[in-house]
Amino acid sequence: MSKILNDAIHGTIELDPLLIKIIDTPQFQRLRNIKQLGGCYFVYPSASHNRFEHSIGTCFLAGQMACQLQKRLDRDIEMLGKDKNTKKYAIKLKEAKMTEDDKLCIEIAGLCHDIGHGPYSHLFDVLFMKAMKEKDPQMKKWTHEYVSRKMIDYMMKKNTELATAFKDRFPKDWVKRKAFIKDLIDGEKTKRKTKDKARSYMYEIVANKRNAIDVDKMDYFARDCHGLGMKSNFDHLRFISQCRVMFSSDIPDETTIAVRDKEEHNLYELFHTRIGLFRRAYYHKVTKAVELMFTDALVKANDHLLFKNKNG
Repeated sequence: MSKILNDAIHGTIELDPLLIKIIDTPQFQRLRNIKQLGGCYFVYPSASHNRFEHSIGTCFLAGQMACQLQKRLDRDIEMLGKDKNTKKYAIKLKEAKMTEDDKLCIEIAGLCHDIGHGPYSHLFDVLFMKAMKEKDPQMKKWTHEYVSRKMIDYMMKKNTELATAFKDRFPKDWVKRKAFIKDLIDGEKTKRKTKDKARSYMYEIVANKRNAIDVDKMDYFARDCHGLGMKSNFDHLRFISQCRVMFSSDIPDETTIAVRDKEEHNLYELFHTRIGLFRRAYYHKVTKAVELMFTDALVKANDHLLFKNKNG
């Protein structure tokens, strides 16, 4: 059965049973203990929200965006198909149609996009990694998206009930579906390789490498402003309602997520909110000072907190 959650930002959220299975794993539950804003919590006492609720919020918005795009796509195909002069465009757009399985994969990607985050969020894969690289030049770099891909495999391996539910939900192509979810988390990295370029807009929903406007940012801007006690004039629900699928002007065979020109001012507010958050919170001088101290502590602890890897 699906479950209904109440979220401080999005209100009532209904989640598919497979999403609940993922949330109930220890690998996902650990996100309850990872602060969304890292060192900001020591400057803004109310910024206590975690990666856990942000991941659920991103999952919800990913589903909202997918539904809106499919609804608008159906209307555009119907409208273009009525005129013999535009019928060829309707046939072309039909290749971009989304299935219910595609929508669920997009929601899973939204749910798991941050599952690879370490302690204090970006402190771990930016400041800590940079400090460790200086200490040990042989150390291999990583990103939290890369770790999220690895964590999905690990989560399936360690939770047989989840793996069974996943295979039951996608009985014919569960291996391809898992790879598709990982690619959705990455965004552009593997999108260009796909032969099915008409469906490439799907890779812009969770991690948009074309223009950086995606549901991940929509959730954390709203959530961070709420936690920090700041105001945001960007209306993500209005923006989503104005989105549609179109073929790109720079790569004609590829689809992209387009938005009405009248959303210009709303988009301005998105980037205005972003720069405000960076100046007043993310790059606050005390936030950075706290994070540098935590980085020093983690670097020193690294030699003493040992875990066995796959080679023993």
